[in-house]
Amino acid sequence: AREIQTRLAQSMKRKEISCHVAFTRLMLVGQVGKAIRLIDNNSDVRGVHKLTRHVKKVLACKHPDGKPAPPQLKMEITAPEPQPVIFEQIDAQLVYKVAKTLHGSGGPTLFDAEGWKHILCCRS
Repeated sequence: AREIQTRLAQSMKRKEISCHVAFTRLMLVGQVGKAIRLIDNNSDVRGVHKLTRHVKKVLACKHPDGKPAPPQLKMEITAPEPQPVIFEQIDAQLVYKVAKTLHGSGGPTLFDAEGWKHILCCRS
């Protein structure tokens, strides 16, 4: 029994080290999306957290209350008026063309760009 526990501990240690090596390798070659997916796939947390007091406290620490911006940081910018019929230009071909260029991870939903490409571009 002791031998089994020793081998199990060694196996877990090797797996953890290989995960770190894989993450580092992906980051060094600039594949940030794949590196993030590697972390997400090895995480025990799936989906959205339950809103507990602890989670609220952690979020409050990470996102403090906002403060008004100092006047010297504000710039006067006038933007053109938006076109009222912009959505009439969106058609199936435009959605198909844009969906083919999507890339990125899925975040908490675990539904990444590849999933959206399949849904939006599959013609069956």
